Amino acid sequence: MQFKIIQKVFVCILTCVQLSRNQQPRCTTYTMNKKFIGSLQEDRAKPLWEIEQNSVGLLMHYCFFRCERDQRCVGFEICTIRPDVSRCRGCCDWYVIDKDGGLTRNTTDGCKYFELSKNIVESKGIRLSAYSNLSAVASSTFMSEQPSYVLDGVYGKGCNAFSSVKEENPWLEITWTETITIWRIIIYNRLNKKGHRLVNLNVSYSNNDVIDICGFYPGPSLRDGDIIIFHCPAEAHATSVKLQIQSKLAQQNVLNLCEVEIYQKC
Repeated sequence: MQFKIIQKVFVCILTCVQLSRNQQPRCTTYTMNKKFIGSLQEDRAKPLWEIEQNSVGLLMHYCFFRCERDQRCVGFEICTIRPDVSRCRGCCDWYVIDKDGGLTRNTTDGCKYFELSKNIVESKGIRLSAYSNLSAVASSTFMSEQPSYVLDGVYGKGCNAFSSVKEENPWLEITWTETITIWRIIIYNRLNKKGHRLVNLNVSYSNNDVIDICGFYPGPSLRDGDIIIFHCPAEAHATSVKLQIQSKLAQQNVLNLCEVEIYQKC
């Protein structure tokens, strides 16, 4: 019943709320669109944060402000847990997009997912292009499936895929010349019935030999042609990104990728 107050589109132009008696009212100019009914599928999305309140209205305001301040946030999910408790989860540390372009979700609950307008999302970062002196190296190369293929801008069925040999902890690293602040990394999974290979993937970034983690995707829910998006923390200053499968004990893996996109924070 509480969701009746939530409209299909939120256009929060100078919408203000006083979150406590000791705070000044705060305003936002965000636009959120209702993307779908249902909750994020937990094996295909890892929330950035979670908030609970006893009022859906107050929870919506908290979510707007939290999302507005977080460079990684592109949307949020609102659920009624009990009549007196509602939950908001920011999207996402990482999440998977189906090859048809949609987010996978559970439709058996009373949740709703709201998404930032496309213009706001696109204003957060700029993709590094081939003209940014990008280069790729890998732990190994299977036959002619070169690391540079992940930077050639070819997608879908015509993709020139990279593949390592079967080995322990295979990796691919992309480097560039100047230090940037990374906003997000988009990985396009391989086709040809090999999409299931992308599991236990660690995504890290490096700057002057200082290494930190952008995200970790455990798998194994990826399918052929799926897209996995990692949002890096605000302090992700880097000159390289490394994608590495963390092999289990005495296990060997193959790292297969179609394309990798790296976005610099605006």
